[in-house]
Amino acid sequence: MGEVTDQIVEVVLKALAGGVFVLAFAALAEMLTPKRLAGVFCAAPSVALASLIVTAGIAGIPDVLASARGMWIGAAGFVLYCLVAAPLLGRWGAWWGALAALAVWGATVAAGYALAPAGLLALPAAAVPASLSRPGTPELPPPPAPEP
Repeated sequence: MGEVTDQIVEVVLKALAGGVFVLAFAALAEMLTPKRLAGVFCAAPSVALASLIVTAGIAGIPDVLASARGMWIGAAGFVLYCLVAAPLLGRWGAWWGALAALAVWGATVAAGYALAPAGLLALPAAAVPASLSRPGTPELPPPPAPEP
């Protein structure tokens, strides 16, 4: 029961933090010109940042690094999706063009996950200090031995 409660608390905290960051980024977007750039700041960066902050507080730095790695891979796939979607939509129509672009995204993400552990996005476990691995679990000295 404790595991489920922890997961519910984590999801609720991520939702609240995401909402706060969406509002903050939306306020920033209102101040920008041209307004075409406003949408860039409203959803994805704020929700990703909130998710990483909550994950750092609950699960620790290694989980944050894994989440950030997934965000990098997903963003690379999305960039390729956007680059190929426009020509494919014009050539094959909405359904087949979008489906083909989605296949490009899926192939990019699959390749990214296959190459990430051995590639640029990998972070050796030794690079994360043990004291940062789990928050809230400080390393305490052993208790003193009882006196006879």
